[in-house]
Amino acid sequence: MAMVYTALAPAFEQVYTGTSSADDALAMADDELERMLAEIEAAQPVNIIEGYRTIDVEFEFGDGVHSIESDGKTHTVIAESNKSKIDPYSGCIASYNVEKTYICSLTGMIPNQEHLITISDDSGIITQFKATSLTEDIIPEGKGTSGVLFAIGSIIISLIALLSYGAWSDKRKGRHSARGSHLYIAPALLALAVLTFYPVFYGFWLSLTDASQTHLGDEAFIGLANFWTVFSSDGFLRVTIFTLVWTITNVIAHISIGLFLAILLNDKKIRGRVAYRTIMLLPWAIPSYISVLIWRGIFQPDGLLNDLLGTDLNLLADPTGAQIVVILVNIWLGVPFMMMSLSGALQSIPRDMFEAAEVDGVSRWDQFKFLTMPNLKSALVPLSLLGFIWTFNMFNVIYLMTAGGPNLGYGPGSTDILITYVYDVAFIEGQYGIAAAWSVVIFAMLLAFSWYYMKRTNATEAV
Repeated sequence: MAMVYTALAPAFEQVYTGTSSADDALAMADDELERMLAEIEAAQPVNIIEGYRTIDVEFEFGDGVHSIESDGKTHTVIAESNKSKIDPYSGCIASYNVEKTYICSLTGMIPNQEHLITISDDSGIITQFKATSLTEDIIPEGKGTSGVLFAIGSIIISLIALLSYGAWSDKRKGRHSARGSHLYIAPALLALAVLTFYPVFYGFWLSLTDASQTHLGDEAFIGLANFWTVFSSDGFLRVTIFTLVWTITNVIAHISIGLFLAILLNDKKIRGRVAYRTIMLLPWAIPSYISVLIWRGIFQPDGLLNDLLGTDLNLLADPTGAQIVVILVNIWLGVPFMMMSLSGALQSIPRDMFEAAEVDGVSRWDQFKFLTMPNLKSALVPLSLLGFIWTFNMFNVIYLMTAGGPNLGYGPGSTDILITYVYDVAFIEGQYGIAAAWSVVIFAMLLAFSWYYMKRTNATEAV
């Protein structure tokens, strides 16, 4: 920042005194800034290797904390005093060839575009240079499809064997074997195997390899190393805790507000219930991508919120403010679905029970506690489970509102949840193996919760 001020100060003075036009002064300032950048680069030489979507830099590593920025945005942060805590997937793949020399591969670069790379430490900028990642002109030779065909064939054979075993088991137990039903469901099972089972199994395999954007197709088996990277990451607890806060807060709000509105609009004494339900459905009826972008515009510094309040708030740039905003927006989006689902469940409860309770002088609260809630269990249990899973994996609200930001300097952003961070690791940083390991962890979390929830609530009986 001081360097920019040094270059611009003479330009401002010339324009102020009238000795030069604004265009000439800015041109001179730009030339001065280029000269200063060249001096910095010459004083601190950096070896640069430009690759496809990557820029490798090698520089001398001093004491303290070093930061590498790409186009003004922090790409990775390195602490010399604690090398073991460097995030290997925070955008910088590190290795030490000699003492105090650091090799960093900046991944996720846009091909054929010039990037301004800045390396700084506690004292300020060490060096600054421009580099361009390459466009891959030659498509590498494919690895063949034999492995894919073998995997798909194995899944299909497994399904056929499973159906055959089921038919044999029915026959052995003296039960009628409905061969026709097996033929009817076979196409659906085959489609499920190809479109669902194979990607899942392939994801499990990737989680055990070093697959990346530069090593896809020739990846090597590395065992559980990716899972160790995930669990030892400084950002693991942070993103997991916010994911749980995000999910639990949203699900509780969706069910409580949705149930309240469903009971309120189920009262025949209220006029215009159909109109109210229609209005309440609008957030759910409008595509979420459109409504989320509208909310993002409202919370911008020059958006509607600041115009109405006469303030200059920038909630999306504040970590806590951004977290509150994305939770509120998702609550607004999810309440209508819960309201309509619970409204249908309420209408299926026989009205004569409530009429008899009113005749017996039962209070409204006791009616809700002993009549409404027990009869709603068959709807509440699966809705709560589905709501938890949907919200846990809600990608579009976070990504469209904040893209996981504001950036905290390393690892996940302040509003990143597990699923959005997996996207960043895979498609921005290009670490497919580590992203697959994150996905397996998410799958294990949801599987464990679903099993525990169904066991505790007898969800299968409720349905």
